[in-house]
Amino acid sequence: MPISPIFVSQDDQLQFANTTKLRDLDSFEEFFWLIAQSANMSHSVVVDVIGPTTVEQWWEAMEAVQTRYPLLSASIRKIPGKRPFFERVEGASMPFRLSPLPGSMVLEQEMEIELEKSFGDGSGPLTRATLFHAPDRSVIIFTTYHSSLDGKSHLLLVQDLLAHVAGEELGKPLEVQPGLAQLLGLPAPIEYAKNIGGRLKVAKSELELAPVRVQRLQLSVEETSALVERAKKEGALAGQRYCEKWNVEPIRCMSPIDMRKALKIPGAPGLLIGAHSGSVPIREGASFWSMARTVKKDMLATHGIDGARQLMGALSSMVAEEHNPNDLYSSVINGPLMHELMVTNYAGYKVRTLYGNLKIDNLFTGSPSVTAPLQKVSVLTLNGRLGMTLVARDLFPNMLDDAREILLNASRD
Repeated sequence: MPISPIFVSQDDQLQFANTTKLRDLDSFEEFFWLIAQSANMSHSVVVDVIGPTTVEQWWEAMEAVQTRYPLLSASIRKIPGKRPFFERVEGASMPFRLSPLPGSMVLEQEMEIELEKSFGDGSGPLTRATLFHAPDRSVIIFTTYHSSLDGKSHLLLVQDLLAHVAGEELGKPLEVQPGLAQLLGLPAPIEYAKNIGGRLKVAKSELELAPVRVQRLQLSVEETSALVERAKKEGALAGQRYCEKWNVEPIRCMSPIDMRKALKIPGAPGLLIGAHSGSVPIREGASFWSMARTVKKDMLATHGIDGARQLMGALSSMVAEEHNPNDLYSSVINGPLMHELMVTNYAGYKVRTLYGNLKIDNLFTGSPSVTAPLQKVSVLTLNGRLGMTLVARDLFPNMLDDAREILLNASRD
């Protein structure tokens, strides 16, 4: 169900005298902010850490990263007729839940629980943290409103958190990062071309979304190594057996693209991703690797600065006017931006796993799909093992097993 947004009138601003405006949301952030009010768009990272720690160490580390990352103590405000903006509230803190680590824990279920909790319109805290603690093992979960941080930001956050627990210095607090549009050299957000008079309202959504489901699969070190080293053929695509449409039409696939390398800001937090949107060709008899080469060739055109600028230009046009959130959501899920598959590949991020006496034993990320059919896969290699996480509402039950079979066959033939 959609969350009715909280909009603040000019007079209401008197009660926020202890707040500081950080900056306006750019077009990408505003687009996510609008969609999230009809369908949850939060993002979670789950980290399983082996090694001795105390609760006090984690408390101190949580305080340190909150000081270092300004948007961890920020909220989003909206004044009718004006762009939404990030603001810092004096004395505000990131919600932090502490719980004993049970003898048996299903990490995927804990992610499902977190991804069911909506941030609504972002007028409260934009990130929350959970710690399941035992003397020699800890599980940490960060969940964030996607308008403020992307998946790579979560990995940076985890790195700083564990570094502080291990006694390392984190350095000075980070500056509030400009939005992606400004980093790309595009103009700052301007006034709406058309305003909606009075208080904005969100109509009740006709779409009842099913609960979020999470599945994971990891290849062994040997299987991962063989896949990296060999590039052979295979002729099937995971997911085809579960969806008739996937068998008769090209599959529309979207892949986020981390823009930090292109912008030369490798450690910057924020929503700093471009995206490639295209079709996976379904040709009878085509090998796995020929399809992979075709997809990679198509993606190269959108990897750079120019591709990101085109995306931001399109999003700027979509939020040029002030919107009722549900109206935009309806146009998106029925429009050309909709897709059946999203693949987020963290292959370029070398995950640091050792921090003094601590070692990351498991780490995975995911975010809920905004429509029932969408299958969202994230891929990350940790300790030499390639891991795949599938998040969906209408989850294809054996999709990851099929993907494993295809990848292993492709690496052997």
